[in-house]
Amino acid sequence: MKTSPNKHCVDLLRELCKTESIRPFTARGSRAARCPHCLMTEFACFCHLRENQTSPVEFILLIHRDEIHKPTNSGRLIADLFPDDTQAYLWSRTEPQQTLLDHIANKQGNCTILFPNTEKAKEQKRPFRSVIPSSAKGDDKHTFIILDGTWKQASKMFHQSNWLKNIPHFEINSEAQRSFLVRHSSHEMQFATAEVTAMLLDTLGHKEHSQQLLNYYKAFNQHCLISRQRGGNAQI
Repeated sequence: MKTSPNKHCVDLLRELCKTESIRPFTARGSRAARCPHCLMTEFACFCHLRENQTSPVEFILLIHRDEIHKPTNSGRLIADLFPDDTQAYLWSRTEPQQTLLDHIANKQGNCTILFPNTEKAKEQKRPFRSVIPSSAKGDDKHTFIILDGTWKQASKMFHQSNWLKNIPHFEINSEAQRSFLVRHSSHEMQFATAEVTAMLLDTLGHKEHSQQLLNYYKAFNQHCLISRQRGGNAQI
């Protein structure tokens, strides 16, 4: 008998979105019979690969609403592996949840957005970190806000949210990206959320945790492919 994994922050957020939604999720493949936990078609379920790990940093997943129900969304893999070190919220341009704002405020400067130091960010004079400082409160982990969406969505989330403007952002430089590609990938510099986060961990020196997330992401991709290939009704 299959054992269901414990629900984490993204699972709970998805359930909340379903209860508040005024229309059903009808993207391609939405009629396929799916595992309610990993969202793959039932024959491609990969819940058995979900093993809880402890992360050296904390993550806040700021999820674009269009991503929360997508089986191909990779941001949720961060919560799969690091459930005790991950929080998840839907992004809002003007009305972020008070619990999110309170959590960021409690970090007192020990919080960073993962986003490139773009020309637009420089024009806006957004605070930028070239080096991640050590945790400011002893054992308190540094918190990274991960913008979970397409590049266009993430850019909108970063530049149009006034409540994010005072939080420093951090960029993984091009040299680190090229090095990561040589060691781990074969595609061009277009990364999924899970890959970017694995790259961040690698850049910070947490090689083992980076590899764990990357291996899990690769398995996720394989199961996505299985879902696509087995029958026309199983398309994601």
